[in-house]
Amino acid sequence: MKQYVLVETQQGEQLQGVIVDMDDENVYLVTPVIHQEQRNPYAYGYGYGSPYGYGYGYPPSVGLRRLILPLTAIAALSLLPWY
Repeated sequence: MKQYVLVETQQGEQLQGVIVDMDDENVYLVTPVIHQEQRNPYAYGYGYGSPYGYGYGYPPSVGLRRLILPLTAIAALSLLPWY
């Protein structure tokens, strides 16, 4: 609990996060989101880069998300240092 871990799933996906809870069937992780999704700034409203300057648009995807992983989907779990 409350350990920073690297989880590898049965499908080969690797996730880094902090274990916040566990039960008999699932592991609950909080994972960082630090990428910026590729979105068209002209698709909905005015945003940064539009011909009209600053305004309404999509902020970058930065923050935390909570994932629920079934224990049967986890292939490997390893502890990571906090730096």
